[in-house]
Amino acid sequence: MIRKWSILCLLFLCFWVSAQDNRIENIKNRLEVLSVENKGLTEELKLNINVTDITLPNFLTAVSKVHQLNINISSELNSITLVNNFPDVNVADLLVFLCKEYDLDIDFTGNILSVKKYSAPPLEVEERIIPVKYNAVQDIISLDLKNDKLYDAFIAIMNESGKKLSWSPDIADKPITSFINGASFHSAMSNLAFANDLLVTKNKDGFYLFEDNSLVQGTTASNTTNTTRPRPRRNKSSSFYYKVLDTLNQVIEVDFENIPIKDVISDIGNDLKVNIFTAKPLDEAGTATFKTKYIAFDDLLDKLFEAQQSVSVSTSNNVQTSSSTSRQQSGLSGSSGLFTYKKEGNTYFFGTSDQLSVRKIEVIQLQHRSVELLGDPSGSFGSQRSAGRTQGGNLNFIGGSANGFQNNNNFGNNNNFNNRNNNNNRVNRNQQGFNSGDSKAETLISILPEDVKMGLDITMDVELNSFMVSGPAPNVNRFKAFLNQIDKPVPFILIEVILLEINKSATIESGISWGIGDEPVNTRGGLFPNTDITLGAKTVNRIIGGFDGFTNIGKVVPNFFANIKAMEANGLVKIRSTPKLSTLNGHRASLSIGETTYYVVTSQNFFGSQIPQSTEIRNFVPIDAELAINVKPSVSGDGQITLDVNVVQSDFNGARIDEDAPPGLNSREFSSIIRVRDQDIAVLGGLEEKIKNDSGNGVPFLARVPVIKWFFSQRRREDTKRKLTVLIKPTIIY
Repeated sequence: MIRKWSILCLLFLCFWVSAQDNRIENIKNRLEVLSVENKGLTEELKLNINVTDITLPNFLTAVSKVHQLNINISSELNSITLVNNFPDVNVADLLVFLCKEYDLDIDFTGNILSVKKYSAPPLEVEERIIPVKYNAVQDIISLDLKNDKLYDAFIAIMNESGKKLSWSPDIADKPITSFINGASFHSAMSNLAFANDLLVTKNKDGFYLFEDNSLVQGTTASNTTNTTRPRPRRNKSSSFYYKVLDTLNQVIEVDFENIPIKDVISDIGNDLKVNIFTAKPLDEAGTATFKTKYIAFDDLLDKLFEAQQSVSVSTSNNVQTSSSTSRQQSGLSGSSGLFTYKKEGNTYFFGTSDQLSVRKIEVIQLQHRSVELLGDPSGSFGSQRSAGRTQGGNLNFIGGSANGFQNNNNFGNNNNFNNRNNNNNRVNRNQQGFNSGDSKAETLISILPEDVKMGLDITMDVELNSFMVSGPAPNVNRFKAFLNQIDKPVPFILIEVILLEINKSATIESGISWGIGDEPVNTRGGLFPNTDITLGAKTVNRIIGGFDGFTNIGKVVPNFFANIKAMEANGLVKIRSTPKLSTLNGHRASLSIGETTYYVVTSQNFFGSQIPQSTEIRNFVPIDAELAINVKPSVSGDGQITLDVNVVQSDFNGARIDEDAPPGLNSREFSSIIRVRDQDIAVLGGLEEKIKNDSGNGVPFLARVPVIKWFFSQRRREDTKRKLTVLIKPTIIY
């Protein structure tokens, strides 16, 4: 690197020396030409003395007088002092030496020589072309500034891009340096200003305005000392930028900072050609900062005025209900002084929220939902059945006590058998029964967020399924928009519960048995299709008598009997019941199908101590067997259904432990929470029972001998299978 710079310096020096030699040679030639007519130039210097501390003008004046020369000396040479000895030198060579030694020049006018300081001609500097490239399609610019004047650089940028730049006069000659490669035009201008201590803003006309951002030295009115302070800046209203993108739909692009809302509404409204009515001056509406590439004018107004509001959440729910209306009032702290607007047609009304010109009254009717939140159905059948249990929840008792027939030591009190305890715990004693809905109506308003109801007076009309809303127009519009989001059809679910019960059995009984009874037995029984016959002594003797020609076996005694059994039974029973019920999403549905029977409870009461008298009371107590289903569905966003299911199936088995005892019950109960897809069939529960019985008795050893074992033994084979399965299938219907 050092070698390179050395070569460059040497070349420059050679060029400079060459230029000097040419100039001196030119002076020498001109003096030789002039010496032909003026012999004084060729004469030897007659001042053959040593020159010490003499100025150049005085020396040349003396030479001109001695040798009769016309020499004009510039006053700027007074500072040159000679300290030389010039013996044996002619005048021309002396002049050439002085020009070369002291960088002088001689201007020839006839025979007049004008000696002056040499001024080198200005070097012709090639004009620099500032590299600027701009892509109009992508709005991307590249530039390379190297200590260029701001004026020249900005002219090049404007010529290349077509953008509009403006700057204050005091920075026109300021040198700026920046290198930007492939940046957006707006970003490039911001970084260019930052790199060169400038301040740039863009006004609504699309001009980029540059001004000096450097610190200056000076005093202020409050501080007389010389301090460093920011340079005074112009009004920032130039930072308000917007652009109308669509006049029909009133879509705009905005970019402003700390701009009065009054100016925003006025300027944009004028360009959109909208009608504006101001009920109260907007000077107190405040300022706003907003930047977006795409927004509707109405949405911009909503955001500007929403920034002033603050939600005041009430600790109590101010809902007043009656037979036909519900009123909701949610106050806003200090809302009377807040600005808002209302739009009617193409006219915008501006004012504070307590002014009638900006308030709005509207009736909003729901299309799919109800203004009341419906609870679970409140059927009355829940108090009539007990799913195979007595009404008190304890088996075979009514009063809810497991300690006997009495509840309060007296059948005649309010809790005796004649009093029915309407307990709704019908299906599951650990859960609420079918009748668990709240009969008190709850309004839809109670579940809405407080900021949606802010500043509104809301009245509910149940008969028309609508809300009557009064308040500032933006608040009413926001309330209506939120209702439209939740006013959607509630899924309607059809639920099918499939109960499958299969009983399959196979039984084989065979064998021969004989013996002696207490008395003679007559022959009786069946032969087909089931063989089960008992032979008496007479029949056996006739059979034996038929063998007289063959052998003499003898006869049996009169009390003799013989049993012959050969039976086979197969059974297959399929029972299928499919109860169906429907309900809305999130609401509980109940189904109960059953049978009620009665059993007798007899009680005796004794009155008197000396002569006791007794009374007998017979009470018929009901007991139920039923199929009961209790289900609550919940549909998720992806279409899956969560089911809270409780199923009870009970029936009478016909068995009683006593004639007056309650009938026997077979009861099955299923409770579960499952999640299935639409129209999928899921197994809720089930029971599978298998019975195998292979038994027999007979004469030892003979009961095991093939063929003859059937005459000396009895055998029974039984194979039984019972299966109970509960399936559930939900179907969503909109």
